Amino acid sequence: MTTPLPTTSSPAGRVLRFVLSYLLAIFIVIYLADLAWYQLRAHSAHFGEAAGSVHRLRLLAIPGKANKIEYQVDALKPEEDVPCVHSLFPYAGLRPCWYVARHANDPIQM
Repeated sequence: MTTPLPTTSSPAGRVLRFVLSYLLAIFIVIYLADLAWYQLRAHSAHFGEAAGSVHRLRLLAIPGKANKIEYQVDALKPEEDVPCVHSLFPYAGLRPCWYVARHANDPIQM
């Protein structure tokens, strides 16, 4: 007669694994849907543009004495358009436009 092996996982551990597996599944579904929507827009202009750009003013953060930072507009290239993709996640080496727009006014550290 064989004795059954005792279970080492607690009910809380099983619930945690269950919740984490569902969260992972939801993340994978959202990522794949976003990728499919991006690819559809990249290959067919009928569904809208897949990529865009965000216009920004280039502000330089120049460290000075006594840990003070001086801010100046870049004299060589004061404005630029930063390319981005219209999606939730980065694709084609470009960041999402929602992220680029949020960080457009961040100064460039020197």
